[in-house]
Amino acid sequence: MLARHRQLLATGVFALDGALIAASWLGAYWLRFVALGLPAPLGVPPLSLYLWFGAVTTPIALLVLRSFKIYRSARTAPLGQEIGALAQGMAIVTAVAGLASYFARGELSRSMLVMFCALATALLVASRVGIRLALRRMRRAGRNLRHTLVVGTGELAARLLRKMSAHPDYGITVAGMVAERAGDAGRVVEGVPVVGTVAELDRLVETHGAELVYMALARAEWEAEQEALARLANSTAAVRLVPDLAQAFVLNATVEDFDGMPVVLVTETPGLGWNAVLKRLFDLVLSLAALLVLWPVLLAVALWVRLDSPGAVLYAQERVGMNGRRFRMLKFRTMRADAEREGAGWSRPGDPRRTRAGAILRRLSLDELPQLWNVLVGHMSLVGPRPEQPVYVDRFRVTIPRYMLRHHVKAGITGWAQVNGLRGDTPLDRRIEYDLYYIRHWSPAFDLRILLLTLVRVFRDASAH
Repeated sequence: MLARHRQLLATGVFALDGALIAASWLGAYWLRFVALGLPAPLGVPPLSLYLWFGAVTTPIALLVLRSFKIYRSARTAPLGQEIGALAQGMAIVTAVAGLASYFARGELSRSMLVMFCALATALLVASRVGIRLALRRMRRAGRNLRHTLVVGTGELAARLLRKMSAHPDYGITVAGMVAERAGDAGRVVEGVPVVGTVAELDRLVETHGAELVYMALARAEWEAEQEALARLANSTAAVRLVPDLAQAFVLNATVEDFDGMPVVLVTETPGLGWNAVLKRLFDLVLSLAALLVLWPVLLAVALWVRLDSPGAVLYAQERVGMNGRRFRMLKFRTMRADAEREGAGWSRPGDPRRTRAGAILRRLSLDELPQLWNVLVGHMSLVGPRPEQPVYVDRFRVTIPRYMLRHHVKAGITGWAQVNGLRGDTPLDRRIEYDLYYIRHWSPAFDLRILLLTLVRVFRDASAH
């Protein structure tokens, strides 16, 4: 029954999307050529032409949206993810329509296509929000629920229960827990009773009318997991496997399809696909703009460094960046030319190796400005973990757990650790904690926030020396 209802809902949403897309096409035509009164130098094109294009565009749009897998039953999928898929899908459809118009001698109005994209995206998003609100109301009223059993009684299962409890709008009601051992029968986990053991799982599914079974067993309980899967082989309940990653540090974990084989990505770089394009574009635009605006400052600082002490103006030091690749990071020289005669070392308060200009440049962080070139050519990003010298990386990767995870993203001129006062010779474990937080929670808005905080905090940071 529930499977049929889910199919009916998916079919209804599919049909609604088709109607909204067609309506958006006609609405864009009406706005462009009738309602807004915009000039049409070539005259108002016949509606029949746009009807024909709309009849072709609508099914193409539905196929594009279907490729994003948004018509599957996924009550636990975030709304933001679905909105992003809708926006990307309509952008693709609009681009295809524009390309078709180009080869058809530009018969479609470009402004009309832009209106269509905006209108269709807005209507599709509004429909999704409305559907979710209606389903949430139904589920809070005790309807459209999925009765569930959770196999496992450990911390993994308890964490899963807490997430289910935090999202009542998902409509998942847990009938009970299923334990590995008989001795756990009668326990209560997060307010949910243990109703039996894995050996009784097939019977428990029938008794409790469970349509969904979540497997949340520890990796050490793999034998119980195998038995549970065997007992569910002839069950109509849908099975969900929650991997136990408690012993592994999880970084942007997800699941990919490897020629039909599901593979769990435990640690994955967040800057992939559109994220990588967006972050690189962000870096390119801002670094180029900064170089164009600040070139008088760069020239003045270069002259100051050259006149203040003998030696090169720029100091290029080998650092370790994304994926362990080495590059030459640029800085204005702030120390004597023979400062590293006895080996590399962090600067310290009152460092006698600093030049007179260097003390001020470090205090104001102006010595870092040449790294805008590193960003422009792709060695670094504006925001990311600060890169270290290879000698320190080789030392820290052995002594500090998870140290190398910070190299899953490009090194940055500034970072979350730096705007929180962790610069230079500060506790490494805390710096890494902040770096990994940044990698987990990366977004363009987070990058912009860090850049703004850099302007406010870093230039007056007492730890800069």
